[in-house]
Amino acid sequence: MRNARRRLAACAAILSLAVAGGVMAGSPATAAPAAAVQAAVQAAVPTAANPLPSVDPVGDPANFSVLVNKSRPLNPVSYAPGDLVDARGSGQYLRAEAAAWLNGLFQGAADAGTGGLAVVSGYRSYAQQQQVYSYYVSIYGKAQADLISARPGHSEHQTGLAVDVGNANGSCGLSTCFGDTAAGIWVAANAHKYGFIVRYPNGYTNITGYSYEPWHLRYVGVDLATDMKRRGFPTMEQYFAGNPTAYASITSGADLVAADSSGRLLRYPAHGGGGYGVPTMIGSNWHGLKQAFVVDWDADGVYDILAQWDNGTLGLFKGWPGGAFSTQIVVGTGDWDKMTITVGKWSAAQGYPGIVGYLPDGGLRYYPNTSGRALTYRVDIGSGWAGMGLTMADWNADGANDILATTTSGHLLSYPGNGGGGFAGLPATIGSGWGTMKALVPSFGLSGPGTRGVTAQTVDGLLVDYALGAGFWGTQRQVGNGWNGMKLFK
Repeated sequence: MRNARRRLAACAAILSLAVAGGVMAGSPATAAPAAAVQAAVQAAVPTAANPLPSVDPVGDPANFSVLVNKSRPLNPVSYAPGDLVDARGSGQYLRAEAAAWLNGLFQGAADAGTGGLAVVSGYRSYAQQQQVYSYYVSIYGKAQADLISARPGHSEHQTGLAVDVGNANGSCGLSTCFGDTAAGIWVAANAHKYGFIVRYPNGYTNITGYSYEPWHLRYVGVDLATDMKRRGFPTMEQYFAGNPTAYASITSGADLVAADSSGRLLRYPAHGGGGYGVPTMIGSNWHGLKQAFVVDWDADGVYDILAQWDNGTLGLFKGWPGGAFSTQIVVGTGDWDKMTITVGKWSAAQGYPGIVGYLPDGGLRYYPNTSGRALTYRVDIGSGWAGMGLTMADWNADGANDILATTTSGHLLSYPGNGGGGFAGLPATIGSGWGTMKALVPSFGLSGPGTRGVTAQTVDGLLVDYALGAGFWGTQRQVGNGWNGMKLFK
């Protein structure tokens, strides 16, 4: 692995060769309790509204969400963006939108008392990246060069969306120690607010293919960066579908799963236009079903199905990475047919999603899933819920799931979750006229990477998608019709 001195020497030569540009002057970095700040960042692990990938990888090189890595080159490999601008007068170039948001990030870092940031490197053409990569190979050999530099056509810098940053005083430039400075810690915790991510985080070389680079930021847009942060995805490879479940029966949180009147289990793939494509049959004989849920019940990275049957049984159908499902594993028996339930990550203390629901008496109960298999105990968490429809979703985008409840009068209420298996405050009315909805299904990525929504099935067979902001509704769109005989999996 490289050390700071060798890295700085190599980078100095490369910057003069291919990406020349100076570090901006600034005040010295202020002292900060780095360990305490880092601990706070690590403690802010989100409850994870949905812990699985949401959409397929983006291949369009002009898209802000494009996934480019060792196995996914740019197409064409000689791609060059057409809207490059000088980023902060540094002589390094970024696409216009990325450069605009970078201004906000730099201002935020300065306001936080970090000592400020400097632009070190930005856009590199195919030819420039070829020079950079060849230089590393000549110095370190190909194996080591591949850990610290991208081949031409495989570099994020070629997209015009990647920027290397450093401390304004020049310390820890292009070295892993940047991540331990006040500015580096602040960037790791706050970059998502400005649409950036630390593209190559520590401990994920086996996934990204590159060594830890706390200075390498990638612009993906605020929606995607925030969604990655909120749901705990450290890398783009993990966020996008297809890594490890490319051949599973259900691969994306944007897709819709439903059972029709003949008992066929259908998966409707989401497409980039914000709707659904032609369904694929992934099961049969799904009769006698009260309700079912698509969820990673055992936290193995593959979607499972939790089925609530009319005979009172709660059954798990474990999804396999190569496709299909296991035979039923009984995780609950008794009066589950009498319960109204919703499923999801209700407590950050549990490693698995659980169940929140009520019997006809209206007493709300939380059933933690402590093993990824059968349920073992319950916790009473409320009363007076009789007659309400339940859906688990992160309404206020704080990383903890909330309960969205429809009342008999058609009001939609949001009960804020505290991320610890209980509630954080009083409910708020967030809609009216919802009495015509048969089912509410949370969706992830239907309108593009990083987007969230609730897909509603109306009594007259329409599907309507309601985009979710941070405690407010976004655009409403009809995304289907003729769904009268369908039972949506939540």
